Amino acid sequence: MEFSSLCNARCPLCPRNLFGYPYNSGYEETNLTLNLIKHSFSPQFISQLERGILLNGNFGDFTSNLESLQILDYFKSCYSPLGIRISTNGSARNADFWHELGKFSDTIVDFCLDGLEDTHEIYRQDTNFNRILQNAKTYMDAGGVATWKMIRFDHNKHQIEEAQLLSKKLGFARFEIVDHGRNTGPVFDRSGKLVRILGNYKGFTDIEDIIKFQSDPNKTYRHRPYVQGLIHSCFTKDNSSVYIAANGLVYPCCYLAFNPLTYDQGYNGFLNRQIKPLIKHNSLHENELETCIQWFSSVESSWTKDSYETGRLIQCDNVCGKVAKCKNP
Repeated sequence: MEFSSLCNARCPLCPRNLFGYPYNSGYEETNLTLNLIKHSFSPQFISQLERGILLNGNFGDFTSNLESLQILDYFKSCYSPLGIRISTNGSARNADFWHELGKFSDTIVDFCLDGLEDTHEIYRQDTNFNRILQNAKTYMDAGGVATWKMIRFDHNKHQIEEAQLLSKKLGFARFEIVDHGRNTGPVFDRSGKLVRILGNYKGFTDIEDIIKFQSDPNKTYRHRPYVQGLIHSCFTKDNSSVYIAANGLVYPCCYLAFNPLTYDQGYNGFLNRQIKPLIKHNSLHENELETCIQWFSSVESSWTKDSYETGRLIQCDNVCGKVAKCKNP
């Protein structure tokens, strides 16, 4: 679930900007509201969520929603043992907010800390390392359980051991290393000035060239060739889960939820143009949840297609497709 599509940070490989330069490719800046949550999710529905709720959006940060604590309070009032996990850059809001958040039981907050004071802000632009540590301390002192979540980059990998030791000293319950592919690309400041290169990136380094490329309507996405024999281990299907975006739209998972109706540029353009014809009545502002998920069957049906040109969803293959192993005779 994505509480907000707004964020205080400018992480260069986040789709809400263009390598750190303020640029909106077609997503709506908005928040889930307490009223919509109450209307869409009854106490009876919430009480059967045995796997809990993960708050981690494609575009925004949990802390950007000013009703975030009230929504959590509603969830817990419906079912107090409900497990909740929150991912945040941790650099926003005041001490009172973090103190109140720390009072929620069965809740884990992942603080995204990508290195130490001299390296964290290379990727997490517009955040403050020391402020995050202070917010985490306030949260943990109030009883909260925290994880230090660190993306491995070339510029911080030498600090992993030191960061892990610091996390233990400060009282973090866990330390996690993330390798998710967001470690190669240019980094721009707010004015469009190139400030650094991440990894072995060899592409455009002028922001105007990148904007022109991003907005080119004739640009085609070079997807990988279709591989025969792919099978899907679909988390959504296996766990009966859904993804709720900040604008109240319902998708099978976050990988299919990059605002397909409006977000046609960039890496996800081709992927979203595949998904768009399948989406039917998926807004919680207009429909009940049961109606919003009916189009999911079209996603599963696409897996039987024999090419991407005929409707097989490349995103499903990219994320969940695996080559079936031959059985021994």
